[in-house]
Amino acid sequence: MTHLAEQPARAPASTSATETPTSTSTSVVKYVFVQDDPFLLPKLVDKYLREFSTSTAGINIQSVAQGKRTVMQTAMDLYKLYGFRYFQWKLRKYILLKIKAKIVNDILGSTRRCYSVRAVAKKYGVPITNGDVNAESFRDMLENKGVQFIVSISGTQFYKKALREQMPFGIINCHGALLPRYRGLMPSFWTLANGEKEGGVSVHLVNSKIDDGPIIVQKHYRIHSHDTVEDIMMRSKDLAAEAIIECVRLVEKGNPPMMPNLESESTDFSMPTRADVARLRANGHRLF
Repeated sequence: MTHLAEQPARAPASTSATETPTSTSTSVVKYVFVQDDPFLLPKLVDKYLREFSTSTAGINIQSVAQGKRTVMQTAMDLYKLYGFRYFQWKLRKYILLKIKAKIVNDILGSTRRCYSVRAVAKKYGVPITNGDVNAESFRDMLENKGVQFIVSISGTQFYKKALREQMPFGIINCHGALLPRYRGLMPSFWTLANGEKEGGVSVHLVNSKIDDGPIIVQKHYRIHSHDTVEDIMMRSKDLAAEAIIECVRLVEKGNPPMMPNLESESTDFSMPTRADVARLRANGHRLF
């Protein structure tokens, strides 16, 4: 699955759009938003919870559906885009991971190897929720748990004003590109399709626009001529774990650095076409 975590985060209502509280304790109560993707996200969430499980009040697992599409519509769009060979490879891998999660994590109850985000949460004793994070009932639950800070990891919902303003330390989102370039969908794909020699991840505050808030942490990686889209997604998620952990620590410490994420320098991308896939291959790259 590609990077859809491009939903925004925002500084608290009591500060300006580029400020966070001047000082914090190391026990800021957090909540994680993450999509239900079994490929790379269990490992990423495991790295995060290894550091912050005791101060994380829960994890909201969101659908993998892209935008307003259903899961089936998303799957069909990807099938039309990528063709049978890559789609069936991805589908077989998805089904295998789901079976392993069911048998190893659910039936046998083992969390030595976690094949789902749900299993990772169980490993660290962190409660799971689903549903609309903008709903009043969900926001009431966050308030009752004393949640002050939200970490979005490939979340697929848009975070509305009431939710953003409820968080004293804001919402951060990790995007798989070097913002302000490559805002929008599937940044790993577009980075390769456009022949870039460098990629990266950006952890930014969420505001009212997609991928628009000030950047707190940004990390780079080199792109090689033999890299595939799968290689780039794996590299991006590994780097994202480091970037998110660093960002959370900076926010908890107080006055995190704020790098500009200028709309005037931004580039925006949506779902690619078959012509874009052909261009990616013409640049010497493959899907997997």
